Amino acid sequence: MQEELRRANDELHEKAQLLEKQKEEVEQINKEVEEAYRSLEEKAEQLTLTLKYKSEFLANMSHELRTPLNSLLILAQQLFENHDGNLSEKQIRYAKTIHSCGNDLIRLINDILDLSKIESGVISVDIMPVGFHEIVSFVETTFRPISETKNLSFKIEIDENLPDKLDTDIQRLTQILRNLLSNAFKFTEKGEIKLRIHRPSLDQRSPVAGDPFIVFSIEDTGIGIPEKTQSLIFEAFRQAEGSTSRKYGGTGLGLSISKGFAELLGGSILVKSQPGKGSVFSLYLPLKYNEGNKPFEFLPLKQLNSPVAASGIILKDLDELAIEDDRLEIKSIDKVVLVIEDDLWFTRIMMDKIHALGLKVVIATSYLEIFEFIQNFKPIAITLDVIMPESNGWSILKLLKSNTSVRHIPVHVISGVDYKDMAYEMGAKSYHVKPLSSMFLENLFKQMIAFNNRKLKKVLLVNALENERERFTELLNNEFISTSYVSSVKEALAELKGQEFDSIIIDFMLPEVMGLLNFLDAERSEMPVIVFSYKMIDENDLKLLKCRHISFLEKSEEFYGKLLNEVLIHIHVNINTLDDEKIHLIENAMSTEDILDGKKVLIVDDDVRNLFALTAAFERSKLEVLTADSGKEALQIFENELGIDIVLMDIMMPDMDGYEAIQWIRKEKKNRYLPIIAVTAKAMIGDRKKCIASGASDYIIKPVKTDQLLSLMRVWLYKQEMV
Repeated sequence: MQEELRRANDELHEKAQLLEKQKEEVEQINKEVEEAYRSLEEKAEQLTLTLKYKSEFLANMSHELRTPLNSLLILAQQLFENHDGNLSEKQIRYAKTIHSCGNDLIRLINDILDLSKIESGVISVDIMPVGFHEIVSFVETTFRPISETKNLSFKIEIDENLPDKLDTDIQRLTQILRNLLSNAFKFTEKGEIKLRIHRPSLDQRSPVAGDPFIVFSIEDTGIGIPEKTQSLIFEAFRQAEGSTSRKYGGTGLGLSISKGFAELLGGSILVKSQPGKGSVFSLYLPLKYNEGNKPFEFLPLKQLNSPVAASGIILKDLDELAIEDDRLEIKSIDKVVLVIEDDLWFTRIMMDKIHALGLKVVIATSYLEIFEFIQNFKPIAITLDVIMPESNGWSILKLLKSNTSVRHIPVHVISGVDYKDMAYEMGAKSYHVKPLSSMFLENLFKQMIAFNNRKLKKVLLVNALENERERFTELLNNEFISTSYVSSVKEALAELKGQEFDSIIIDFMLPEVMGLLNFLDAERSEMPVIVFSYKMIDENDLKLLKCRHISFLEKSEEFYGKLLNEVLIHIHVNINTLDDEKIHLIENAMSTEDILDGKKVLIVDDDVRNLFALTAAFERSKLEVLTADSGKEALQIFENELGIDIVLMDIMMPDMDGYEAIQWIRKEKKNRYLPIIAVTAKAMIGDRKKCIASGASDYIIKPVKTDQLLSLMRVWLYKQEMV
């Protein structure tokens, strides 16, 4: 019995020792876990700090690179434009080369910033249905000229069984295709390049079973890539070998950025290649984007040349209603309508009507886009809503009609309030108050097409002086203007009842002229009327003419130039279609007054090179320029200088940065509506929003294009006048 008790005690003692040992082991494990947790926390803090430093470095790098480039590009442009006419062709060519190289550096900076945004996960995707015809049109327009220049065969093949559209981000997709196709053309000296859009085939690596994917395959007959280096080409700043960059140029960022964008869209890129035979880069994208998708995977099918895949993360979609316009598929023969409208649903309705008539649509969302689209797409007409929460349509209309390069484009105002008289006075082609019926909209767009197709515009001249007709004929008639002449009101009424005219010119001294004006007011209220007189007319008659928004000209030394200018404005004929003599006649007759003339601009920038460059760029304008090299100096100038009309504010400055300087300026009640444009090299995500939040009116990134900056300044000065 005692022996059994002893054995039991020994067992209990052993178990107690074992439990104690296990307890010590658990405590040790807990201690190690705590240490590992603390180590992870420290590493997380270090990583957060590293990412912060990286973001700060990239922001500073962007600023430091853009700042000198801003001066370089502005001054190079001033040189090659050769306004003084004192440079030789060789010197102009040198200046253009400098400007071109500067633009290349800007593209490199933008690539680096794109890459950093991808790596730091601060980039979003804007998903919308994208038609395959849009993609093909973009590729055709962009790369067909390159293929012809390099004498390479270029084919585009589309699987007939594809659906009409896929859900993706069109901007990111086109950037990927641009990078992949640019590489194909760069590394191919002879043979062909082919873009195939198709479903995954059995002889390729396939996505996870059941997932519908679309493949964009870019095949070339170029130099190819050795198998051992295929895994390196998607790394930033890496190419197949060092000699590649020396021979063909480039930094190797394109594929890395493309890989990142493919991952953002829930897809991936594969490459198959053999040296000397060419390469095939295949972009896989899901047919339906889903932000909850798992990272992209491939079934491990063995393939010759071991295709390399790139997998990664997916970021959230933008929570915005997007409208897809036609900017990526517009060809030179297309007729385009530019829409400036903040009502998205009404915009969709207009787009449907415009498309039904065979026209293309571009939608402008900023002031700078308006002029960029006019230059790129040559619209036949513009629709404009003048009452918008974020924009002043009256400023836009005034700006359009004060610019001789674009004023001939008819502007049709469609708004929710009736300011018809003001719109016609400012040069609108037509004015319509919402709501508009479907039939009315269709007829309006048909009228735009008819007006554009009718190249010869008809003017009726009512003038009793026979000896003036030869002068008027010489002045007005050309391949775009046809003038009919009558000598009495009775004849004029007969002509007006028998045919349509685009404008009428009337001698105010004719008998029964008021009867003609009353008829026009009642029956042809939208027809532009120009009245002239060889004699002074009394104030009552002048007031009557102004009430009807009739253009009135007194016979003077500059009469013919002013008359020709008025006619061109009202019938929407481009001044550049005239011969040099008539253009010179208009320039001599018309005041070339610009809203910038006499305005006082304060340029605030801590870099003396930028102050010099912008001051030089403004020399041809009649701006009065003040400069400050710090925020504090800017505030001192505001204390001592009256009548500052507009401010161009740099953001990154020592002591007092642009944000703080803007906030101090806005504290003064008199500066509440003062236009302040942030002209800055800060181009990271959120920088624009931060500038606006601090009180800036608008934001433009260095290096700036002088003409765009001046246009933006005009917009805000016009807007200030409307306040």
